[in-house]
Amino acid sequence: MRMGPSMSTSRNRTFLMLALGLLGVVLVLFARRSTPTPVATETQRALPSPLVVREAHRPVMPDPIPDEVQEFLDRALEKIPHGGEGVTSYQLHHWKWKDKPTHEAIGIKPVPDLEPEKLISRVMDVDGYLGKIAHVESCRSIQDSVPDSPDRVRFVQVVSVPGVAKVQQVLMLVDAGTMKGYRVAYWRLLEDDTEELDPKDGARSAFNVGAWLAAPGVVGYALSTWPRRSDVNLAQWRSLTTVADLLAKKVFEGNIDGMAGWARKLRD
Repeated sequence: MRMGPSMSTSRNRTFLMLALGLLGVVLVLFARRSTPTPVATETQRALPSPLVVREAHRPVMPDPIPDEVQEFLDRALEKIPHGGEGVTSYQLHHWKWKDKPTHEAIGIKPVPDLEPEKLISRVMDVDGYLGKIAHVESCRSIQDSVPDSPDRVRFVQVVSVPGVAKVQQVLMLVDAGTMKGYRVAYWRLLEDDTEELDPKDGARSAFNVGAWLAAPGVVGYALSTWPRRSDVNLAQWRSLTTVADLLAKKVFEGNIDGMAGWARKLRD
């Protein structure tokens, strides 16, 4: 059947409209696929200026313990008895490791009737450190748009070493569960975030790995750290490395007493 001019024109218009409609759908789908999904960023106000806001790529499950941290924990745990067995007085063990400018060390002390879970609960509460732990001048968690899991927290901390310098750092604290009879929470330095801290506010850490350890009636504190050489003068460098090794026994015991005393106040 032969169509007249008017019917042919109408049909052509219909085909054109359908074609344009399909093209529009294709363009919309392409635009949706090609538009990048916004990535959540850390809350800038939680960090001292001028730390740059970084993209937060937070996995759902906790990260495995980094090799450097695991090796440090292994060395520290070798120095103390399994599960705090036989610890009746305060002890400090320190040792030289490779070419590090400071010794690594672990202190352990009996704290009668203190429950490990209470100690680790306080350790994870970084926003409460001020006034509880000696020399902590500032300590606050970084609230991310993508929430941390309950077993880890990212935080920025400033520690004052009287008569020497302030040291600042951005750390990740992780509840690592049980190791050799101890409940363990370790921390490690977040180097990129720490680098962006303003050195006018204090010397930035170049390296910082440590851990709290708790067994029934026993508390341990382990640490390996030093500041950026470029952020301190020679006298400060010596005070924060060589002299720090000599003062570690008193400092570690003070930290243990502070954290344990705070944990004792935690209600059941």
